[in-house]
Amino acid sequence: MKNIIIVIILLSALATFLFGCTTYGKRDSETKQALLTLTGGVVGMLLAGNAGGAIVGAFATDIFSLATIKYNDKQLEDGKEAAKRYQDNKKVEKKEDDKKVGLYIEESSIAAQNVKIGSTIEANVQYTLLSHFDEQEIKITETRILSTGDKRVELSKREVMRTPGTYISTIRFTMPDYIPKGSYILFTTISSVKHSRTARSVLNII
Repeated sequence: MKNIIIVIILLSALATFLFGCTTYGKRDSETKQALLTLTGGVVGMLLAGNAGGAIVGAFATDIFSLATIKYNDKQLEDGKEAAKRYQDNKKVEKKEDDKKVGLYIEESSIAAQNVKIGSTIEANVQYTLLSHFDEQEIKITETRILSTGDKRVELSKREVMRTPGTYISTIRFTMPDYIPKGSYILFTTISSVKHSRTARSVLNII
């Protein structure tokens, strides 16, 4: 009972610190993550009464907090080449007065759909940006979410500046040994200021 009371007080204090009074200013995202993970560990330890509980609690707070994400980028076409390919395929109707950015996901895949715990996962997404301004840099947000049932975990999220063209964005990470086995869906969302596209790939942890 005493441990439960401590947990309630701890969680209330954390919520006040992270989301309460604005006079504290903007919180650094990494500081937030560290506090959340640490709190998860303390809560787990108090409830379980041992160090093992701390480990479970920390993992429950952020399932991928210990996963190192490595990125690799490759440009396949520049803006003029990509625009010509789309026009030749009649996928895009060119309008001289249209200055909007076109965004298209062309392929999304995982190198191996059936993976074991501890193995390296490689996920790729190929997408194209179209614009009348070939040298203009466009801010793109790449978000990967791993989902199973009603549980969704943000695996990675980053912002990059791209000029128009076709790109392959690859992430690599090692599947932690505390991830439950089963079937997952990896949702990959590529978005700009005005456009957002999502693709999905199946991943089985065996």
